[in-house]
Amino acid sequence: MRPVLFHIGGMSFHSYTVMMSLAFLVGTILAVRANLRRERPFPITTLAGVWAFVGGILGAKTWWWAQYGEWADLKWGWFLVEGGLVFFGGLVGGVAAVVLYLRRAGAPVIPVSDLALPYVALAHGIARIGCFLNGCCYGRHTTLPCAVYYPKSLPASSLPVHPVQLYETLGLLVVFAVLRLVYRRGPRTGTVVLGYLAGYGALRFVTEFFRGDSGHPLLGLTASQAVAAAMLAVGLAGLLRLRVAPRPDTANTAEPRAPLETAAPGESGAKQ
Repeated sequence: MRPVLFHIGGMSFHSYTVMMSLAFLVGTILAVRANLRRERPFPITTLAGVWAFVGGILGAKTWWWAQYGEWADLKWGWFLVEGGLVFFGGLVGGVAAVVLYLRRAGAPVIPVSDLALPYVALAHGIARIGCFLNGCCYGRHTTLPCAVYYPKSLPASSLPVHPVQLYETLGLLVVFAVLRLVYRRGPRTGTVVLGYLAGYGALRFVTEFFRGDSGHPLLGLTASQAVAAAMLAVGLAGLLRLRVAPRPDTANTAEPRAPLETAAPGESGAKQ
């Protein structure tokens, strides 16, 4: 494990910061390129990624302090420096910031989200590699051959543990690939959004069983597991509703037929 990835001069570059920055760049660039390949691109730029990044950091920090931190001991000048990050807080903060940006830009929220969310999954998978190198979000003790050992300087030291961060990276790559395939087939608006909720919700619900850094405060579930279960339920319910509901372009669009005109005396048939 390498909490510090490399040094340049007197500066230390931490693995988590490097991988999170790489994730942001890759996700933003690929999403913007995908938009530009559209026949009619949405009116968005890389600025949307900046909004998502800032909102995500604020949301992730706020969630961490709410779940793990001691607010009474917090010095507000160190809000962004101390403590960790929680993905679900980052997701909420990032989504809120991007929605504000899209409304200012006059871009449709759900169609843009359908385009972008596959790359959110990809970026998240890259960032999880940073978690693995940093030694945070570690797994439970295991004797499986895939177990990893952390150095003594890290909380998970001395015991072989599940490389749960890499489990999630692999799962997120699958989510990314599936969502991209679905999007290329031109699904109904909102399908990719709901697929992301269901896909990542299922993945996170399962991987939380292998986490070793979380308690189980609610009915044997972690806080993140409860949120993941809600995501899965909303995603599946939404996909089911889309499947059974008539398409907007075909529902209630059939024009009433004009009544047949009765043939006048002496005419051979009716006009249609």
